[in-house]
Amino acid sequence: HIACLFNGENVDYVKQLLASSGLDVNFGIEVLTNRSLICISRCKGTIMMHSLLQQLGREVVCEQSLDEPGKRQFLVDASEIYDVLV
Repeated sequence: HIACLFNGENVDYVKQLLASSGLDVNFGIEVLTNRSLICISRCKGTIMMHSLLQQLGREVVCEQSLDEPGKRQFLVDASEIYDVLV
């Protein structure tokens, strides 16, 4: 979720959005932080992920369905979003 949707967002906002997802959001963020996959800025409380990790995460999502983007968990490319909606 973070690599595709929430990099640069406020951590409290992300927790609120994912609260009803069935995921243990606090634990997940803690694990990602402990493994240095993300960091939380102290002054603004923003989630930060290195651009290479973000790119890798997006590539993993794209590999879910190379031929049919509509079957992926997330769509992040504007042209693919357009193609799925049209």
